Amino acid sequence: MNFPIHSWYSKAFAVVVALTSANSFSHLRGDEPSPAHIAYPADFRQWVHVKSGILGPEFPAEPERGIHHVYANRAALAGFESGTFEDGSIIVYDLVSLTDIGSGVQKEGERRRTDVMVKDSKLYSDSGGWGFGRFMGDDHDHDVLTADARKNCLQCHQKQQAHGFVFSAFRK
Repeated sequence: MNFPIHSWYSKAFAVVVALTSANSFSHLRGDEPSPAHIAYPADFRQWVHVKSGILGPEFPAEPERGIHHVYANRAALAGFESGTFEDGSIIVYDLVSLTDIGSGVQKEGERRRTDVMVKDSKLYSDSGGWGFGRFMGDDHDHDVLTADARKNCLQCHQKQQAHGFVFSAFRK
């Protein structure tokens, strides 16, 4: 089965990593841990499913290929409508691999990573109020993002400042 890549899928590469202010972290070397611990939200699969997307085998960035599921906690839901996300909003970007089982049929494979956005205007005041974490595979304990990754994310997410620095939109 061949799935078209919609415009937001092409932005998927940008939505998956941390958002922080380039100014507030310019003094860091780039290999430091997160300035504030982001916890893995163990129950996120029970939250509201915002949407899914598929980046198939022809997508040029191999690490981004797979099924992208976006989840939001209750606090984040109003932000998808208004573009203003309140403190306490959490958005999860869950990327799982695609496994070809033959005859043009593909299914979810193993989890590649889980990205987490946490809104806390005081704690992350220099990054649009967002803190980010990334957990590889099924590891729930180790946020692997570096300060450099967060700087890169801010540059990209600033394009979505009018929508609270969030790329995804709630499908109605």
